[in-house]
Amino acid sequence: MAEKENSNAKSDIALREERILEFWKENKIFEKSLEQTKGKKEFVFYEGPPTANGKPGIHHLEARAFKDAIPRYKTMRGFHVRRKGGWDTHGLPVELQVEKKLGLNSKKAIEEYGIAKFNQECKESVWEYLDIWNKFTKRIGFWVDQENAYVTYHNDYIESVWNIIKKVNEQKLLYKDYKVVPWCPRCGTVLSSHELAQGYQDVKDLSVYVKFKIRSIGERFSQVLGSLGPSPSQTIRKPFADSTFSTFLLAWTTTPWTLPGNVALAVGEDIDYVKIKTKSRSELGSTTGVGEEFLILAKARLSIITQPYEIIKEMKGKDLVGLEYEPLFPYLAQNISEKEKPKLKKAYKVYSADFVNTEDGTGIVHTAVMYGQDDFVLGTQVGLPKHHLVGLDGKFLKGTEFLEGRFVKEKDESGKPTLDVDIIKYLTNKNLFFNKENYSHSYPHCWRCKTALIYYARDSWYIKMSDPKIKEQLVSQNKDINWEPSHIREGRFGEWLKDIKDWAISRERYWGTPLPVWQCESCKEVQVLGSVEEIKEKTKKSGNKYFIMRHGETTTNLRNLVSTIINSGSHLTENGKRKTAMVGEFLKKERIDMIFTSPFNRAKETTEIVRKVLNLTENNIHVDERLGEMQVKSYEGKAWTEYHNDFPKTVENFDKAKEGDESLKDVKRRVMSFLFEIEEKYKDKKILIITHGGPIWLAVAGVKMLDVRGILALVSNKKDFYYLGNSETQMLSFNPFPHDENYELDLHRPYIDEIPLVCAHSTGSGQVCGGKLNRVKEVMDVWFDSGAMPFAQDHYPFDVKKIAYPADFICEAIDQTRGWFYTLHAIGILAGRGKAYKNVICLGHLLDASGKKMSKSLGNVVDPWEMIEKYGVDTLRLWMYSVNQPGESKNFDEKTVALLHGQVFNLLYNVLAFYELYRDKNLEKNHLTPWPLSLLRRGVGERYNVLDQWILARLNEFVKLSTENLDNYKLLEPVRGLRDFIEDLSTWYLRRSRERIKNGDKNAKQTLYFVLKNLVKLIAPFAPFTAENIWLRLKTDSDAESVHLTKWPPLTPWPLSLIRRGVGKRSYVINNMQMVRSAVTLGLEARQKAGIKVRQPLSKLEVKNLDLGKEYIELIKDELNVKEIVENKNIESEVVLDVNIGEELKQEGDYRELARALQDMRKKMGLTPSDVVRLSFETDDAGKELVQKFETDMKKTVLASEINFRENNGSEIKIGSLVFKVKIDKIRE
Repeated sequence: MAEKENSNAKSDIALREERILEFWKENKIFEKSLEQTKGKKEFVFYEGPPTANGKPGIHHLEARAFKDAIPRYKTMRGFHVRRKGGWDTHGLPVELQVEKKLGLNSKKAIEEYGIAKFNQECKESVWEYLDIWNKFTKRIGFWVDQENAYVTYHNDYIESVWNIIKKVNEQKLLYKDYKVVPWCPRCGTVLSSHELAQGYQDVKDLSVYVKFKIRSIGERFSQVLGSLGPSPSQTIRKPFADSTFSTFLLAWTTTPWTLPGNVALAVGEDIDYVKIKTKSRSELGSTTGVGEEFLILAKARLSIITQPYEIIKEMKGKDLVGLEYEPLFPYLAQNISEKEKPKLKKAYKVYSADFVNTEDGTGIVHTAVMYGQDDFVLGTQVGLPKHHLVGLDGKFLKGTEFLEGRFVKEKDESGKPTLDVDIIKYLTNKNLFFNKENYSHSYPHCWRCKTALIYYARDSWYIKMSDPKIKEQLVSQNKDINWEPSHIREGRFGEWLKDIKDWAISRERYWGTPLPVWQCESCKEVQVLGSVEEIKEKTKKSGNKYFIMRHGETTTNLRNLVSTIINSGSHLTENGKRKTAMVGEFLKKERIDMIFTSPFNRAKETTEIVRKVLNLTENNIHVDERLGEMQVKSYEGKAWTEYHNDFPKTVENFDKAKEGDESLKDVKRRVMSFLFEIEEKYKDKKILIITHGGPIWLAVAGVKMLDVRGILALVSNKKDFYYLGNSETQMLSFNPFPHDENYELDLHRPYIDEIPLVCAHSTGSGQVCGGKLNRVKEVMDVWFDSGAMPFAQDHYPFDVKKIAYPADFICEAIDQTRGWFYTLHAIGILAGRGKAYKNVICLGHLLDASGKKMSKSLGNVVDPWEMIEKYGVDTLRLWMYSVNQPGESKNFDEKTVALLHGQVFNLLYNVLAFYELYRDKNLEKNHLTPWPLSLLRRGVGERYNVLDQWILARLNEFVKLSTENLDNYKLLEPVRGLRDFIEDLSTWYLRRSRERIKNGDKNAKQTLYFVLKNLVKLIAPFAPFTAENIWLRLKTDSDAESVHLTKWPPLTPWPLSLIRRGVGKRSYVINNMQMVRSAVTLGLEARQKAGIKVRQPLSKLEVKNLDLGKEYIELIKDELNVKEIVENKNIESEVVLDVNIGEELKQEGDYRELARALQDMRKKMGLTPSDVVRLSFETDDAGKELVQKFETDMKKTVLASEINFRENNGSEIKIGSLVFKVKIDKIRE
C-alpha cells in the first residue's frame, strides 16, 4: 500500500486532520448534514463512477476536491444534496487486468478458460483496491455516500440500462450495420467514436508512394492521355501500345499493410491531373535501368517529384475514371469467396470520389474497401468486392504468402516496421515502388490496452445519433448548459456534437452489460427486451404448476429443537397427522400428479398421509435429498434459538457455518438446483413439494430472484411472504431465470445466454412463431453504463417512477467531454429527458512540475498519500482551486504547495493563536447578534474604530465575492479572495490591533472573534478540516455542533457610515483604507530609497491628495513612524518624505531599536506576554539618559515592573555608538 501507517511519519497538520475525521465519524456529521436538510429544496449532484481495480492518484484528489466544494456550499445554503457514490465495474480495463493475472492472451484463451469463471474473476477484480479507495475518499474529506453506492454490474443497474436501450429501439434509432470501424486487434472489439478520441498518440509511420501500372487503354483514354511519343529532340522508337506498359498511376498511403487489399483507385472529378515523363533509372545513374516512366498524379502535388520531369499532358480527374490497372498483389483474387468473385470485374479501376483532395499525397487515393470508411462507402456504391485478407487479430490470413500470420503493425525490437519494409521490397522487385518517407502524425490507439487500432469492416450495433432530431436536441440543449470554463460549450464539446457520429455501442467481449437484443432462429425477428420481467414472459415454460408444503407437526417442533439427522426419532404428533390430512383434502381440487419429498422421517410421514388422501400410487412419490432440513449437526438436539444467536440472519452470516454444517447459501443452492432440474425434466405436471421451513423460505426467495439482502428482508415482509407453519402449503410460482452457480440472478454472460426464450412474434395468421430466440453475442459499451447512471442508480423505472434529473452540478476532467460528459448528455436526449446536467466544471489535467504527463515509466508520479501526510488535505485542495482556472492544466510543483500553506494556513493559525492568547469567553457568550453589538449600538460621543469597521467591511465584501462566484460555479476567485482576506486580517488588521487586544479592548476582541467564526464558514467548502478545527476551538455551547451544520454567512446590513459607497461601488471605509495602504506603501518605498529603517522616527510626510479623516491619518503616521502628515498638492510625486533626522528623532529611533532588542531577549527566554520582568542595565551616561527618557514607555512595552542600573552578566546590545549590557529577570507570572 502506498499510504504510510506510521503516525510518526505524519506532519502535525495531517494528524490534526485525522482527529477531525474521527470527530466526523463519531458524531455522524455527514449524516446529520443530510438529515437536517431533508425535505428542503433538492440540489442534484451526480458522482462520476471510478473503477476500484486501480489505486487512486493525485489527479483523483483534484477531481474530488472540486466535486466536494460545491455540495458543501449548497448544503450550507440550505439545499438537500444527496451525494450517492458509484462504481464503474465493467469494461476492458478490468478484463485486461484479469487476463494478465490469469496469463490469458486472447479471446480464444478466455473462452477455453470459461466465460463464467473469467467474469467471476472480473467481478472480484473490480474491488481489489476498494478499501484503499474508501480510505482515500474519507481521508480527503470528500463527503459521498459509499454505503449505498450504485454498482454498474448489479442486476438492477443492468435492467435500467436495458430499459433505455428498448426506448432507443422504439424510436427506431438502434440498428446493426456492416461497415469499417475502429478495431482493436488486441482486445478483439470495436471502439466508439468518443472512445477513439481518448487514445490518440503521436507516432512516426512509414508512408509509401506506389505505382499502379495501367493495364490497357482504349481510344478514349489514348485521346485523354495523349501520345507517349518523343519530345522534340527525340524520335519514336516504340509503338504507342507498347509504351502504355511503362505508364503508372501514382498513389500514396500511410498504411502499407492495406495495399494487398487494394481494389480501386479514386480521383477527384474536377481536380487537375498531369501525365509526366521522368528520367529513367539508367539516366539517373542506376545500373539497372528500366526505360522511361510515365506517371499520372495531381498537378498540385508535383512538388513530391524530386527528380527531373516533363509534363506531357494535362487532364481532369473525370477523364481518368474507368481506367484499368494491374493488381499489386494476387492474393485477393486467389482467396475471394465465390459469392464475391463476380464483383472482381469492377475491381482495379479508377473511380471518382468526393473525399479525394490535394492537401497531401498525390491526388490519387488507394482504395481498400475493407480497411477504410470512405473506401467502404465507395465500394458499396459501385459494387466492389469485399473480402478480408486480415483476421480479427490483425494478422494476415492464410494464402497471403510472405505476409501470412504477420501482424499488420509488426515492428522489431528497435521499432523498425518490418512488415512495411517487406512490402516495399516486394513492390520494388516488381518496379511498383516509387518512394518512401517517415510520416509523423497523431494515430488512434486503444485507450485501454494502448494497441494501435486498425480500421476494419465489421458487423456492429449502432445508435443513430446523427438522426436530425437527436442531433438538433444535442446541440440546442448544450447551449443551456453552464460550462466552466465557458469556451468548452461551443469549443471542444460543441464541435464534437456538430460533427456527431453514430454510436457504436456493441463490444465483442465478455465482462459488460449484455446487449439486450435477441433474434429468432425461425422468423428472424429482432427483439429488444427491456426488463427481467420481459425475459420471464418469453422464457420457455414447462407448464408445470408447483405447490410447496411444510411437514406436519413433530415433537421436536413443539420443543423448538434442532433435528437434522434423517432417521432421527422426530415423528409427527397426532395433531400433526390430523392437520396434514386436512391439507391433503384441500389439495384434492388441484389434482396433484406427483409429490417430491425430503428424506427426513417427518417429511416422509407427511407425504404418506397426503398420498393416501390424494389417492396417488407410490410410483408418484419421489424422495430427493436436496429437500432435506438444513444440516447443522453441531446443534443437534439443541434449541434453534442457540443456532440463531450464533448466526443471526445478516448478510455477513448468509454464507457462514461451523465446520461440517450448512450455511443458508448452501441450502438455497441445493433447493434451487432441485427446482431447475424438475422444471426441465417434467412438462405440464402439478407437483407438490414437501420439505422444511428453512428450505421453503429459501425456495420462495430463490424463485423471486432476491439477493441476500432481499432474502433476509423477506422473513419480516408479511405482505410478500408468510413463513409456513407445520402442514401449511402455498403455491410456488416458478420460471427459470439467468443464474450463477449459486442460483442468484445474474444477467451477465454466459448465464443470460443459457436461458431458453421463445419467440412470440405473430406470423400473420393469428399464430405465434414459437421459434428459439438467441441473444446477439455482444456486450455494451461501458460508457453507456456510466452515462445511464441518472436512471440506473435508482433502478428507474422499476423501483422508482421519478428521478432526480437533471443534475445541478457535475465535475470531471477535460477528457470526459468525449466520455462521461457526452454519454450523460446523449442518453438524456435519447431518453427524452433533455440535458443531463445544468452546470459542469471541466478540469484540466494534472501534470508534473515541468508540465509533463505523470507516468510510472518517467518516474514523475506524485504519491497523494505522501503529499497528504506532509501538507494535509486542505493545503492540497486549496492549491487545486487556486493555482489557475479549473480548465487549465496544472503543473504540480511542491514548492508552490508549501508557499500556499504559508500564505494561508500559517497566517490563519497565527491569528487564531493570538486570539486564544487573549481570549475572553464571557464576551463570546454575550455575543447574541449576527454582528458585533458595538457596531450596531452607538453611544453619545462614541466612535467606531476604523480598523474594526474596515475588517468587517472586508468580510462582507468577501462574503459577496464568495457567494456570487460559487453561485456561478467559480472557485478560483473566492479562494484567491480567501488568501487576500487572510493576509489583510493578519498583516494589517491584527498587526494594527494587537495592542488594543492586549489591553482588553472589548470591541477589538469581539470583532476578531466574529470575523474568525464567519471566516471559517466561508472556508468550509474549500478547506473543511481547517474550518472544522477552528470552529471547534471557537464555538460556544449554543453554536452548531459542526461548522458543516451551520448556515452560510449572509450579506448583512451595515451602520450608515459603513454603507456609504465609494469609488468602484466599494464601501467608504474600504476605499479609505485602500488610500491609507497606498500612501504607506509609497512612504515605505521612500524610506527604503533613503536607507532609513521604519524604527527611526521622521518628522513629516507630504501627500499630494489627503482626503482622509483623522483616524486614517493616524494609521499612516503610525505605520510610517512620522510625526506629521500634511497635504501638498504642489509636489510632483504622490508623496514626499522628510528624511532629515534631528537629535530628538535620533534618540527616539535609538530607543525603538533598544525596545525591539529587549523584546527579542524576552522571546529567547521563552517568556509569555503576561510574564513581568525586572530590567538591569549596565551602560554609560548617554545610554542611561536614553533609558530614563523613555522609561515609562519601556516598562509598558517590555512589561517591566522596575528598571535599575548596575553591573550585570547579561547580554550586550549595541545601538549605534551606544552599548548596553542588559539582564532580564522574571519576577512573577
